[in-house]
Amino acid sequence: MTDLKILQKSPTLHEACWWEPEPGNKAHCYLCPRHCHIGEGQAGFCFIRANHGGKLYSLGYAAPAALQVDPIEKKPLNHFLPGTRVFSMGTAGCNMGCFFCQNWDISKSRSDQLHSSHLPPEDVPVLARKHGCSSIAFTYNEPTIWGEYVIDICHAAAEAGLPTVMVSNGYITYEAFHDIYDHVDAANIDLKSFTEDFYGRITLTHLKPVLETLVWLKKETNVWFEITNLIIPTLNDAPGEFRQIADWIIENLGPDVPLHFTAFHPDFKLMDKPRTPPETLHRARAIALEAGLHYVYEGNILNGAGNTVCPKCSKVLIRRGWHEVQSNALRAGACPDCGHPIPGRWSHPSAPPPRTNAPAPPPSNKYDHWNL
Repeated sequence: MTDLKILQKSPTLHEACWWEPEPGNKAHCYLCPRHCHIGEGQAGFCFIRANHGGKLYSLGYAAPAALQVDPIEKKPLNHFLPGTRVFSMGTAGCNMGCFFCQNWDISKSRSDQLHSSHLPPEDVPVLARKHGCSSIAFTYNEPTIWGEYVIDICHAAAEAGLPTVMVSNGYITYEAFHDIYDHVDAANIDLKSFTEDFYGRITLTHLKPVLETLVWLKKETNVWFEITNLIIPTLNDAPGEFRQIADWIIENLGPDVPLHFTAFHPDFKLMDKPRTPPETLHRARAIALEAGLHYVYEGNILNGAGNTVCPKCSKVLIRRGWHEVQSNALRAGACPDCGHPIPGRWSHPSAPPPRTNAPAPPPSNKYDHWNL
């Protein structure tokens, strides 16, 4: 827990969901599996869910700290509106403690430590349309912790005909899961490792709740989702672990869920680890394909395997360079040569058309602040 002086600075406070009062003016937050028991004037592990007067408030509501226009492939999502732009936004804080966090400057900050803009939910789709975006993504930090804001943006986005995307660590309770994900169209879940030891030591959380979230997504929602595994040398780069991940996905989710193996670069508290060699990603992808997964991608390396290939006849259907779609041969969501259907969400009736071969948005390692 941490003391929160911002409670006295905020002109308005948005009461949180997913909490209950406890004796001694405490608040029990059950949004994520941490189940923080938060004292008066304090915030939970995430920094932005705070107790004021015995009530829990969301300090991230309508207060984004990062806004950026990205290619949808950067999320990464390769089977959702390919070639389109997504309006990406994040706030402060996180409910994990990953030593390798690449957005640590916002995820490890309190909301009073960042320059944030006031952005009501109904204004988010307006900005997205203004910047030529086909969808809205909740990303950069963990969107679960500002779930109240996510839900209200989803309502506004649905009225504007814009789909929404969660880029999440998957650390959420079942009590909150449907409240949030029933409003979302797509998600990328970061499966950081397949060992409890890694999750406990390197993320300060647990593996089981993340696996449960993936099963809920598959069995209880219509959300299109993909999975990312960031490979960190010496920590989660054993070939046996790659096989475990692939086998678990096939058994519990099916072979058509796309899996992205991405390369690590030294950051935050893991500056002593080297960058992931491309050969490690190639090996991981080969193992996952051999296990039976149909769509396995490589990210964060030049000339990585980013093409979508028909699993039946091996035709290259979507050719990509970095995060740019160079060509798209899909026809009504199927291979034009053999007719094999390719799972995904390939179009949206209200979305602007794909920008195949169009100039990419300005390059950015993380995010930019728009003048709102």
